[in-house]
Amino acid sequence: MKRSKLITILLAVMVVFLAACGGTTNEGNNTNTNNQGTANAGQTNNAGGESNGTGEEASRMIKHAMGEAEITGTPKKIVVLEWTYAEDLLALGVQPAGVTDIENYNVWYGFLEEKLDAAVVELGTRQEPSIETITSLAPDLIIGVKFRHEAIYDQLNAIAPTLIFNPYPEEGGLDQYSEMEETFRAIADALNKKDEGEKVLADLQAVYDDAKGKLSAAGKEGHEVVMTQAWSTDGVVDFRLFTDNSMAMAILAKIGLKNAHQDSAFQMYGYTQTTLEALTKTQQASLLYTVSPTDPVFSDMLPKNKVYNELQFVKENRLYDLAGIWPFGGPKSAELLANKVTELLAK
Repeated sequence: MKRSKLITILLAVMVVFLAACGGTTNEGNNTNTNNQGTANAGQTNNAGGESNGTGEEASRMIKHAMGEAEITGTPKKIVVLEWTYAEDLLALGVQPAGVTDIENYNVWYGFLEEKLDAAVVELGTRQEPSIETITSLAPDLIIGVKFRHEAIYDQLNAIAPTLIFNPYPEEGGLDQYSEMEETFRAIADALNKKDEGEKVLADLQAVYDDAKGKLSAAGKEGHEVVMTQAWSTDGVVDFRLFTDNSMAMAILAKIGLKNAHQDSAFQMYGYTQTTLEALTKTQQASLLYTVSPTDPVFSDMLPKNKVYNELQFVKENRLYDLAGIWPFGGPKSAELLANKVTELLAK
């Protein structure tokens, strides 16, 4: 009996031992299955994170004159405090929500094909934009210019991410044309339109190449010109003669023309502000001029001036009206200037 009882006990222990081993094996398999499932889920989430980091919801740091701004996704409601950047938006197919001094923007930019919509909100002057109106628009992005808006940058940045650019680099920095391209690319990036921005600049280069070829064929390669923006105040005429670092003269250089006006001093704004007497030094050149459509400088005032009438380019009818083209704009203004000058000189 004792022997039989001992055998029974031993058999029971073996059954328990085998059951325990089998349970451990199953638990291990379950653990492996769960770990694999967790790993796969992690991979799926990581893929989703990468997708969220690109495309419409991507975040990117945009460098500007006041530092960097983080822009997430695609801004839909953009406030622009300087005309050039309104033009940049339009070149990218985007209408701003608000712009400063719309009336005068339409005067100087009226020849561009791209127009501001009637729904664009007036924001006051470029020098003193209305913070209240900007706030009421609840913009996603604000774009301003350093020499006007640096003092209110913190106020603007508290409303929405704000980009501030400097179109007038100091001596030793970028020329104005290179700055224009750099700023245009930054704005295109901020708007999630980098490809569209590159196409605009590529199309502009094609315009330059075409214009240069036409001027060369007309025997005007290397032709000397002076370009001025002129205006009258109380019967007195002032001239801005553009220097080589200006955007305007950089455009004319790209189409094969030479600047006859030289200034020994660096002019940060890209022009020498002077009087009629300065033009006596460049009489061999052709004079290109742009004035407000309402200013009678060349149509009425200067033709009555004896000194003006004795200038060689006046006598030889080498005066060319640029029809009020704004010389401080973006790529569309640049295209317009190149085409207009070519049209006038390659006759």
